[in-house]
Amino acid sequence: MRKVLVLLATSGLLLAACAEDDPTVGATGGGGETSETGATGATAGATAADCAAANEAAFLSGDALTVGTGNPAFPPWWEGGEGQDSEFEFNDPANGEGYEGAVVAAVADRLGFTFPDQVTFVPVGFNKSFAPGDKPFDFVLQQISYLPERDEAVDFSESYYDVNQALVSTQGSAIDGATTIAELADATLGAPIGTTSLAVIEDVIQPSAEPQVYDDLAAAVQDLKSGAIDGIVVDLPTAFFVTAVQIPKGVVVGQFESESQEYFAMAFETGSPLVECVNLALQEIKDDGTLDAIHDEWLAGNTNAPFLT
Repeated sequence: MRKVLVLLATSGLLLAACAEDDPTVGATGGGGETSETGATGATAGATAADCAAANEAAFLSGDALTVGTGNPAFPPWWEGGEGQDSEFEFNDPANGEGYEGAVVAAVADRLGFTFPDQVTFVPVGFNKSFAPGDKPFDFVLQQISYLPERDEAVDFSESYYDVNQALVSTQGSAIDGATTIAELADATLGAPIGTTSLAVIEDVIQPSAEPQVYDDLAAAVQDLKSGAIDGIVVDLPTAFFVTAVQIPKGVVVGQFESESQEYFAMAFETGSPLVECVNLALQEIKDDGTLDAIHDEWLAGNTNAPFLT
């Protein structure tokens, strides 16, 4: 399938090049007009598949899309259970289930790859997702919030999910029932290292006790279950999963409203021309309602919680 796309894209580019000498072409905006980046060779109005075909050399593998994500692969972002030969814990990303799983499947399809046969998943540590240097993936997604400082080391796509952070505790705890941030002043809170969740504790809540920092979410959940901490901050959909599955007596205390909308984005090696292609794919699945349908299937009911003021 990829070879067919390459031939089609090559033919289109040749026709566009020839059209430069034809004054009748381009009079209505067609022909060899380039995109704003001007570097990928994709023409204005091109589809995601056109862009991917024109930039086939930029993929790690010409006949496959290589996607990075975290391991374990946590719900509700990844679902479907572990694959027989998969190195991923909890859920095999190749299932194409869960919110991020379904987004990858839809984006891969728009780029011209058959899912899952032409999609390869690799485990990537969270902080390594946006560290400088060469990347073992075409793009990575694992609930990575766009931040300007992260954008200095990698390139980001447009949003595939707008998110708020939320506070999880347990029934009967000192902060169960809190309605204001001021009521959290004496709480001992935790979050995984390098996350915007930890930044919310440090910059928004600012409790008197030093935040507890963890290598991963599983360790934070374990300390909350044991009573070692009063609460953890995570993204809102994850908060609902934690309270529904991991902590039977868990409660979502509330969510936090930020001055600027936080959003999750795919991360790419700096300068990758594939950013434009993925942005085209994201726009396509937004325009035709596919992304809304994915949200309704995997996250519906996981986004309503009171705001902590």
